[in-house]
Amino acid sequence: MARHYVSLKRGGNDGSQYVEFTVGTTESATDLYSFSILDGVTPTKREVDLALEAFERFFENAQQVGSSGFDVAG
Repeated sequence: MARHYVSLKRGGNDGSQYVEFTVGTTESATDLYSFSILDGVTPTKREVDLALEAFERFFENAQQVGSSGFDVAG
């Protein structure tokens, strides 16, 4: 099944402007951050919000991030 992606490039992009986002069905190798949704599943907006909040909690936990293999400084 295909996925739709929304992503941001590295370098000062905070998503405050729509032009900072890349959207499509093919993930770009130059975008540092991306979020995808599997086509055909049709999640609710609330489910998407909960998933984003969960990812935020994951990356706020340094021990969890470190043990997962992500190379994130700070």
